Amino acid sequence: MKKGNIWVVNETSEGSLSLITKETMSKARELSEDLNKELIAVEIGFNNDGIARESGYYGADKVIQVNDELLENYNTLGYAKVLEALMDKYDPAIVMLPASHNGRDLAGRVSANKGVGLVADCSSVELTEDKKDIKWIRPSFDGKLFCDVRILSEVMMATIGRGAFVEATRDESKNVEIIKEEAKLKSEDIATKFIGFEKSDINPLLDKLMNSKIVVSGGLGLGGPENWHLVEELADALGGAVGATKAATDLGWCDKDIQVGVTGVQVKPDLYIALGISGAIQHTKGMENSATIIAINKDPDAAIFNIASYGIVDDLFNIVPDLIKEIKNRK
Repeated sequence: MKKGNIWVVNETSEGSLSLITKETMSKARELSEDLNKELIAVEIGFNNDGIARESGYYGADKVIQVNDELLENYNTLGYAKVLEALMDKYDPAIVMLPASHNGRDLAGRVSANKGVGLVADCSSVELTEDKKDIKWIRPSFDGKLFCDVRILSEVMMATIGRGAFVEATRDESKNVEIIKEEAKLKSEDIATKFIGFEKSDINPLLDKLMNSKIVVSGGLGLGGPENWHLVEELADALGGAVGATKAATDLGWCDKDIQVGVTGVQVKPDLYIALGISGAIQHTKGMENSATIIAINKDPDAAIFNIASYGIVDDLFNIVPDLIKEIKNRK
């Protein structure tokens, strides 16, 4: 295998590639084509033949598979040792990992051990015009600003935030070359012992928000928590989910888990309706890829109109109650 390729380090969820891995894979596939590099998936785990094959279905040209009982559950020292050895042997140009708890942990450890530049929680990845460098874009100051970070080391590492990119297309007809490597681990290499795994219950409001094709979100234009019912009623009438801006959740108008934005949930529904939302970048970066965006705001200069498919310049209280009634009547 040639040196200087693009790697995606897999993460699994309930026996399959995690959604964030599939999203990372789509951007890595795009970069590999633009830079004429191979896309390599790195699958570290145990009894992971199925996951290795699945990596090919989502765009990998080749898969490096490490299958070892000591790697059945994530542990920092074991995974870091294996990934570092693989990097030493194959010398990738770019290594991308999901910005999950484990991905951040692994990336930070390997970056420090190998002296490799790392950009965390990227929300966008862009090539420069001459294709000689990569812009690693990440939020800062609670999502109010976005930094263009450049990596000076020969090998680049980055963790990718959830929802930053579209999910890679699955193609089960694709055959992929799987390169099997030994972990070369001993039990003493693992300083921790896995006791058990307890799955926490996901907030049903968040679950609905992440999976709904219609999202209705509210912002400070609603005036106060006493008017929040308009967001919920419109979402209910449309069969959609409720979202909110950071400002609305910080004020306690609604559940913190339904915050849409860089520091909240990033969504891409078929229809996104923004009620009384000004359009701060912290929020819009979490929903700007929605298929259709409808904004209702009485400020004609509100930034939300810059990304809206359709805009209504009016007080939302003149529009939303009648809109809810009309939708219910048509049902």
